[in-house]
Amino acid sequence: MDIGKQLRRVRESHQLLQKELADKAGLNGSYISKLERGLADPTFATLEKIAGAYPLSVPHLLNYGNPESFSLDIDAAMDALKTLKYNMVKIEIHIKPL
Repeated sequence: MDIGKQLRRVRESHQLLQKELADKAGLNGSYISKLERGLADPTFATLEKIAGAYPLSVPHLLNYGNPESFSLDIDAAMDALKTLKYNMVKIEIHIKPL
């Protein structure tokens, strides 16, 4: 998944300009632009701010417009878990066989 493209898709579906989203999320407009172009990687806290601007949950933000459930490869999942642990977020993991 390209997070930048996903963030742009959600923003455009809500008919917001980057500046409007930045104001709602308490972020800088140029940072939103960098995120959408893949020039910056969002932290979990940033994703929470962006999701809260709509309002959506972070999983819903990342899966917005996709009929299938959100999944990560093992390396991306481990990075996400490290971020969540650092931010002291309670997590649940559900593993399904392919």
